[in-house]
Amino acid sequence: MLDVLKVRIYPNPQQKLALVRNLGCARFVYNYYLNKTNNQYLQTGKGMKYCQMAKDLTQLKKHSDYEWLTESTAATLQQSLKNLEVAFKNFFEKRAKFPKFKSKHKKQSIRYPESCSIRNNGLKIPKIGIVKAKLSKEIKVIGKIKSVTVSKTSTGKYFASILFETDNLTVNKEPKISGIDLGLSNLVTVFDGEKSYKVDPIKPTRKYAKGLKRRQQKLSRRVKGSRNRKKAIKQVAKVHEKITNTRQDFLHKLSRKLVDENQIIVAEDLCVKGLARTKLAKSIHDAGFGMLLNFLGYKLEREGGKLVQVDRFYPSTKTCYCCGFKNDLIDLSVRDWICPSCQTHHDRDENAAKNLRAEGLRLLSTNTAGQTEFQACGETVRLVNTCIKKLASMNQESPVTLR
Repeated sequence: MLDVLKVRIYPNPQQKLALVRNLGCARFVYNYYLNKTNNQYLQTGKGMKYCQMAKDLTQLKKHSDYEWLTESTAATLQQSLKNLEVAFKNFFEKRAKFPKFKSKHKKQSIRYPESCSIRNNGLKIPKIGIVKAKLSKEIKVIGKIKSVTVSKTSTGKYFASILFETDNLTVNKEPKISGIDLGLSNLVTVFDGEKSYKVDPIKPTRKYAKGLKRRQQKLSRRVKGSRNRKKAIKQVAKVHEKITNTRQDFLHKLSRKLVDENQIIVAEDLCVKGLARTKLAKSIHDAGFGMLLNFLGYKLEREGGKLVQVDRFYPSTKTCYCCGFKNDLIDLSVRDWICPSCQTHHDRDENAAKNLRAEGLRLLSTNTAGQTEFQACGETVRLVNTCIKKLASMNQESPVTLR
């Protein structure tokens, strides 16, 4: 199977210059053929495919004005064309927006699909040489390297993502299943069938908001195009990088803890884009729900586990875990409630985690993992146009009994 490991690299001044040139060549090729494809589509109604762009690139490098493209390896330039083709494919299949031109002032990356290896505690890159890298003990025993993607952040740091072959990483663990409920007051509420616990969010955006505000104010006073403005831009980028690293470090540690303790994790399939359009958008983005689910998914798959996602319309919060009574009077302000049917006192998040775990067990028993037979009928559904009032169907469902 394939695995990836991201390490930081420390190129010397000559290697930095070579990397900057390679990044510039790859960026130019991407932008050049994006522009050429757009113009050809306007004239003929058809764009350029990868084979056409690759043939044209071979002739372009022979032109006297573009001889500097030979400073980069042919494989990396061809990889830029493949990335452009994938970007158009994702756009036409409505998975992404229309491809944009790349900028040298933002994060840049270049992929080396061949001829990379680990030597002398460093990473050997074609036409660059052996670059000093911060390698762990595990990486020294990895299998064949498939490709290396070198990226440069907006703060000037260099990283390498190494894609390599490895043996099956499946770990035999105790078959334990837990349900997790995601929220803002408590980032994660976990119920493993016997006990439950909560994990508080760290809120990195709010933590560094004061320092970010000062640097952004300083940036707004700088003259456009000046050296001081470039320095101020880098200072703002460093704060954003600190926020990102803090959030990722916390979510990586949390997901690793959950994966080590469980073989199957049941969570709700949240519509993060929809939640980001509400008044809680800043808190939603700061929590990183989508990132956490992504980390849980690939880490569980790597170790032979499974992430089961329950349908977002399943009323895990409103349903009593003991008797199955559905209380439609609960809103976001209610943190605990008493079931009118069985008089059981429920903590909102713990009750949701218990219901999610029970629903996950039902899905696994019926071999419909990741999907639920629970329909949106009877639930209040937000339509695509947020200006339209919420509508509820007249056909109501019977209460769901959970065990």
